[in-house]
Amino acid sequence: MARKAARAAAVQMAYEHMLGGAGGEETLRGLIEFTPEEEDQAYIDGILSGVSAHAEELDASIAACLKGWTLERIARVDLAVLRVAAYELCYLRETPDAVVINEAVALAQRFDSPTAGKFVNGVLATLLARRDQEKES
Repeated sequence: MARKAARAAAVQMAYEHMLGGAGGEETLRGLIEFTPEEEDQAYIDGILSGVSAHAEELDASIAACLKGWTLERIARVDLAVLRVAAYELCYLRETPDAVVINEAVALAQRFDSPTAGKFVNGVLATLLARRDQEKES
């Protein structure tokens, strides 16, 4: 499975968790048409546990980047995309920033709308600028 497909599965499972679902192995099988390789499964599991473990910090970082919005107003699917991307940008740092943002935009457009992609891009660009500014301080 490509990392792109694994990231999409991670977003979908993060979304399911937000809505109270368990998001176990059966859910994952329903999201993808084949069994993920060990590396992909480890990536998905790592993303989900990281997003869960750092949910408060991620939400605070995302909220700090919103202009005229609150977390409560964001569509849940977009929030799932933002949490996964923010986790990758702030904690994993193994995928180039531009790739994380581009794929997050594509996922928001796929699961929500073209406008959502623009919104996600703006939030993540602000988050990235803040992260880099904090690094310089």
